Amino acid sequence: MKNPYIIALAFIVILCTWMLSGLFVESDKKSNSDLLNNAQSKDLFSVEIAQLTAQDKSILVTAQGQSEPNRVVTIRSQTFGNVVSVKAKEGLALSTNDVIISIDIQDRMLVLEQQKALLKLNQKTYERVKKLEDKKFQSEGEVETAFANLKVSETNVANIQRDIKNTTIVSPLSGILEKRLVEEGDYIEVNTPIAIVVENHPLVVLVTIAQQDIANVEKEMTAQVDFANGVSRQGSVRYISPRANSSTRTFDVEIEIDNANGSLRSGIGAKAQIPTKKVKAYYLSPALFSLSDSGEIGVKTVNEQDIVEFYPVELVQSDSNGAWVTGLPDTARVIITGQGFVKAGNKVKPITKQAQ
Repeated sequence: MKNPYIIALAFIVILCTWMLSGLFVESDKKSNSDLLNNAQSKDLFSVEIAQLTAQDKSILVTAQGQSEPNRVVTIRSQTFGNVVSVKAKEGLALSTNDVIISIDIQDRMLVLEQQKALLKLNQKTYERVKKLEDKKFQSEGEVETAFANLKVSETNVANIQRDIKNTTIVSPLSGILEKRLVEEGDYIEVNTPIAIVVENHPLVVLVTIAQQDIANVEKEMTAQVDFANGVSRQGSVRYISPRANSSTRTFDVEIEIDNANGSLRSGIGAKAQIPTKKVKAYYLSPALFSLSDSGEIGVKTVNEQDIVEFYPVELVQSDSNGAWVTGLPDTARVIITGQGFVKAGNKVKPITKQAQ
């Protein structure tokens, strides 16, 4: 019979050998797994990303138009006669009540003196018959006749005085004398056009705004106006048409601009930009845009699990360098290089770079 100690020792040796062989196998398995993961990581497509954050951006409504006068007034005569004096010159500024022309008043002054004398006589007559009536020496009818004559004389004097005042034709507003329609020596009738005065202060910029944008525009909004002559000014929306043009489906909008120095003239082409509501948006290069399988314009990003995601975007505003878009989260890892080689759902190897 074999020694039990020898049997026990042999059993321990066999057990240790088995345990060590399992350890080596496990170690080999782990090593193989690491090699596989490294191989898979090497197989992932590398893309450059930029960590971006949305900014507050005012949506700009842009419209084309032109500058127009605040008012254009055709001044007409309120009396008749010969033009004896011309004071204002075309193209020069006029202030309110500046004289444009004068009409002969010589005959009117004679009539005025006659009417004043008659008024004085009728005044005395009325006073005399009124005293006699108080003493019961004058009838009530004679008093009423004298009073009526007095009132007629007062009216006649007032009328001739007003007519004399109308012989001096003045500007009812401040502006530029665009056209004088009569010359010295002309005979004019009542309602004859005398002059055209253009008021360019304030200056009005009339623009047309598309029906899809008009809901964002309100009165008193500030507008940036760029004129065709290179001048830029700020103005305020003062009028919005209550209905659209039936043929163009656009709305007329007036922007009022201070022009106290008269440096701006009416009739100049202009472009207006009106900041409206604010949105969260990204300013991106057009090179970062992609098309989905359905044809939507969007931007590709990488999430925290390094999976590519596609976000459809909406264009808010653009210029020659890029575009403001909405539709992305408030923060995003935007793919800036390699977006054309990956699709939504792909796992990638992101490399953080600065956006160009």
